Amino acid sequence: MLFSKEVTDEEYEEFATGIIDPQIFHARFFVLLKCFQVLDGPIPKWTHMTKIFMALCAIIAQILLSLSIYHGINNFDISFITEAGTYFFVMSYKLLILSCTKFNIANYHSLQRSMKEDFLYVCNKGGKYRKSFFYNQIQTRKICKLAMIFTGGIAVCMVAFAVFALIFYLATNSAGEGKRPLLFPFWAFDTDFGLTPTYEIAFTFSNTCVIAYAFNYIFMIVTQIIWIREIVAKADIIILCIQDLMDGIHPTNDKKEKDYFGILIKTRMKEIIKHHHSMNTQVLFIHLNRYSFCNLIEHYAGVYKKLLLFEQKICAPVVCLSAYSATEKFETGEFNAILIILCIGAVTLIFVPSYLCTLLSVKISSICYACWDIPFWNASPMIRPYLVLIMQRSLMPLPLTAPGFEEVSVQTFSNKMASAYSFFNMLRQANI
Repeated sequence: MLFSKEVTDEEYEEFATGIIDPQIFHARFFVLLKCFQVLDGPIPKWTHMTKIFMALCAIIAQILLSLSIYHGINNFDISFITEAGTYFFVMSYKLLILSCTKFNIANYHSLQRSMKEDFLYVCNKGGKYRKSFFYNQIQTRKICKLAMIFTGGIAVCMVAFAVFALIFYLATNSAGEGKRPLLFPFWAFDTDFGLTPTYEIAFTFSNTCVIAYAFNYIFMIVTQIIWIREIVAKADIIILCIQDLMDGIHPTNDKKEKDYFGILIKTRMKEIIKHHHSMNTQVLFIHLNRYSFCNLIEHYAGVYKKLLLFEQKICAPVVCLSAYSATEKFETGEFNAILIILCIGAVTLIFVPSYLCTLLSVKISSICYACWDIPFWNASPMIRPYLVLIMQRSLMPLPLTAPGFEEVSVQTFSNKMASAYSFFNMLRQANI
């Protein structure tokens, strides 16, 4: 599977027995939930300062970058506009992610409750259910670890290149000669960002913004990976339950045997419908004296729909503008490794959600095929309407669409990258 290697039996053995707590199994993930104040439990007071600090960094950077864009337009400096515009889009995305942790807390809590229920269910069920579930969870943990390393690595590389550029400037230029390099192209009227201490403040601030954004994005991408793969794990449980629905059932003329088979099928069908409802439809339950809804897909869409659609709109401009700005600087003799890293990172990190949503769509559709694979003709006609409803529900598109937007998929990602390349060529060939 993409981004992960096969899980070995030795890795599974650690979780083959006993009740496993998801908060211990996905310890890093729950630490991130705590830092962003969406943990379904006690929240430390210091986390307020973390979120306020990240929001302030993004807002101040946006203000300065807005002035930079104004300056670039005023001087008709396309390269400066594209560089400032790229970072402006990135900071806007950061604020959107933070807003989700403020206004969609109930959705995050629903995910955590569903994880606890599924862990408890498979631990008590045992057998192939437990093995399939924990193989999936171990793979999920590996993917999350890789995503953390990759996203953090991009930020570290950007800061490292900024420091290297400054060292190279100090080694090749005498005092007062040229302009010291900054990670962000800041401009603010009569302020000279090349003078001390303004330069030192701006240099530290821009590097801090990059690290804060990486931490913010790690939370977003890791949560998304776990959320989607939790839905996939739930779909696997449903498929296994459907495969076991007719296990031991055969045609008979004996009334007692018929009654026994009928009760057995009803019990198994009740379990299937319970899991399918918790994945696909809103199930009302009482929690902490208030009504809430446990629904993995709807709650996932409630948080990530706006993020994914925002990505869909800005991915082509960010990739195009960063590539164009880096190319323009290279032609003037300046190698801007930071923009190249940003461009590569943007392509990779936009591909991941597209791939995950495609995987999710295929997995949910596979529930329909599992219904076809069982010998339902051996059972009474009573279960057939339920199977039809499950199949119809499984073939419905994901609730991640809106007017003016395309579906979130690998195909849409491919189209957006083709658009970015077309825009890039248009800018390169334009006589401006």
